[in-house]
Amino acid sequence: MGVIRSISGAVNAVFYGVSLFGVAGTLNFIQLTSFVLRPFSERLMVKINSKLVGTVWKVMQYVFERRKNAHITFSGDKIPHKENALILANHQAWTDIYLIHSVANRRDMLYNCKYFVKDSIKYLPFFGWGMWLAGFIYVQRNWTQDKKRIHATFNTMKRLETPAWIINYVEGSRITLKKLCEAQNFSRERGYPVMHNVLLPRTKGFVSCVNEFRGSHIKYVYDLTIAYRQTTNLDGVNQAPSMVRAHVHSLWPEYEFHVNVRRYAIDDLPEDENELGNWLRARWVEKDRILTTLKKCWIGGLDDDLRWQETSW
Repeated sequence: MGVIRSISGAVNAVFYGVSLFGVAGTLNFIQLTSFVLRPFSERLMVKINSKLVGTVWKVMQYVFERRKNAHITFSGDKIPHKENALILANHQAWTDIYLIHSVANRRDMLYNCKYFVKDSIKYLPFFGWGMWLAGFIYVQRNWTQDKKRIHATFNTMKRLETPAWIINYVEGSRITLKKLCEAQNFSRERGYPVMHNVLLPRTKGFVSCVNEFRGSHIKYVYDLTIAYRQTTNLDGVNQAPSMVRAHVHSLWPEYEFHVNVRRYAIDDLPEDENELGNWLRARWVEKDRILTTLKKCWIGGLDDDLRWQETSW
């Protein structure tokens, strides 16, 4: 039975991968043809490309939540439908994208998700090409080189009033034990709070984003705290499934996923750059506490009246 299950899982994973790349390739072709609209209606061209990329996101989310039975719970602030925002999130695994999209999909913004992504990804066949054609923000993680490109992309968004969730992993990379230790040592040296579940956020890009969009159609910041639990492992809190595991067999009951959401008006955020950087670090301290609390809830360390209040939205 184990061998049959493994073969079946492998076949499912290959079929899903080939099918998804096929869909993405077909949509890339349509994206390219949409550029003939640019001289006549740039806004329409952007809308078409967002819909096409969003179609791929939609298929992936359907497979993750419906076909693979990902059990996702939510807590925190309830956010409105179709509201533009800058999105912050801790970065634990490649599956973070599914949890961000689980919120976006429930608020009719999945088609409008725009990521900061590594410049090299634009060369990835189908997916990278599609995100480049859809106006994603490609960066080299060198602020001097990236600043001009980011500024130009944001100016276009503001000029066209493009509906958007602009998603930024301000930690810069996925958390690992080595990176966490390095971040903790750096925090001690600089006098910052020492955190145990997240890396210290990089403030420069975030400050620039907020200041770019002050007074624009993007008026809010959403802070998403993403958490994982592998129920078959006593130490499995914050253990995310691998890419292969997520597409082979049902995720429930082996894995649980949780997203906490906080919503802040940009107008209420500090205008001074140093104060805004401190504000961001304070959010990460809060995020660290949320993850600690959730960890205690998942392992049954809190009384019932103190347990995490989960909502299905």
